[in-house]
Amino acid sequence: MSPDRLTIQWHLTDICNYRCRHCYQEGYSDSGPDFQKLLEYLRKFEEFIVPFKQSNKDFRAHINFTGGEPFLKPELLDLLEVVNKNGFFSFGILSNGLLLSENELLRLKQLKPRFVQLSLEGNEKINDSIRGKGTFREIIHAIKTYKKLGIRVLISFTANSKNFKTFPDVVRIARKLKVYKVWTDRYLPNDKKDELSLSTSQVQEFFQIIGNEQKRKISNFFSKTIISSGRALQFLTNGGLPYTCSAGTTLIAILPNGDILPCRRLPIKIGNLDCDDLTDVYQNNSLLNDLRSEKDSENECSKCYYNKSCNGGLKCLSYISYGDFNRKDPNCWI
Repeated sequence: MSPDRLTIQWHLTDICNYRCRHCYQEGYSDSGPDFQKLLEYLRKFEEFIVPFKQSNKDFRAHINFTGGEPFLKPELLDLLEVVNKNGFFSFGILSNGLLLSENELLRLKQLKPRFVQLSLEGNEKINDSIRGKGTFREIIHAIKTYKKLGIRVLISFTANSKNFKTFPDVVRIARKLKVYKVWTDRYLPNDKKDELSLSTSQVQEFFQIIGNEQKRKISNFFSKTIISSGRALQFLTNGGLPYTCSAGTTLIAILPNGDILPCRRLPIKIGNLDCDDLTDVYQNNSLLNDLRSEKDSENECSKCYYNKSCNGGLKCLSYISYGDFNRKDPNCWI
């Protein structure tokens, strides 16, 4: 396997100041590795990507630092300085809106992250019902702060049955504050009775809402905010190339304890940095090879025109729903 790009989603800590209703974390007590262990993991990441860089001069390697809340990791800025100095990776930060001190923010600006991604789940009432009282204003304040610093801001929106109709509110805020991009994906239910779970008809309606907001670009001529629809099944309504799940191909996730996952939303342990060679895991793990292979999803998708290019849709949702990521996306309506 020799990808042309690779993103490592590195969960530095499970410590978090929020308790969001849709969070996939099971605990909040693991503070993560100390600085020396972080450097050890970083070195392993660098060794892992060297062959890709040597075989492809255009190969791109990126790390998304997250948590928990990554800004609650005291060693974060020191680690980012090493990442910047070594030059193997670009990096972004996935945060809930917690802000560092003024001096620390100026230090972050000098490190030139590609972006800071912040989560916003709707208007103030809906967002705060999901992420906690007062979080909407904290997030808006964070967006304005990063914009003043000249740091690119992305907004992520996790669509569930209670908030998907408020997506236009998020887009309006993003355009007003000149956010670089808004992207969205579906909520993963905890079980079949999860009230936040989206039905297939709601998914269809939501995708149409995304498309409508993209079309509003005409009436927002001076807005440069990108409204992305490059996630599983969204192409069925909004056009563009079919999205193929990147888990285990151009994406891997690392947990605070060193566990290696194909994706944080596909919580299947495939190794651990402390006892397994990352290159060996990436190249030879049977589960990753299964994820990457083109198949007919047990014939559920065999007659579909998009069978090979879509490859079954949102694999993490299939896994949550059926215990099998090779099954057809439960929300696919074709």
